[in-house]
Amino acid sequence: MTTKSDMTEKFSVFTAPRGGVMTKEVGVVTGELELHTAAGDDGTLTLRIRYAGADEWYTVDGGPYRLHDPRDHEVLHDVLVGLLHRPQP
Repeated sequence: MTTKSDMTEKFSVFTAPRGGVMTKEVGVVTGELELHTAAGDDGTLTLRIRYAGADEWYTVDGGPYRLHDPRDHEVLHDVLVGLLHRPQP
């Protein structure tokens, strides 16, 4: 089991792409969102999302996710935010 002290975390606020982001708990969420990613020493990756400023987090649909090298977590987080916040055609 991965404990909080064994995890690297990163947070970013962005505007959802057209179509929103699919979550396991409530389906699609749209608008201004916050992405939380966390990676354990074993490479286990957690992706959660919430409405910016809200209390409740939702699990991004898909996974489970595992990084080959947990040091890639910060780069992956930045890539995910870039993809989710890209301009729409």
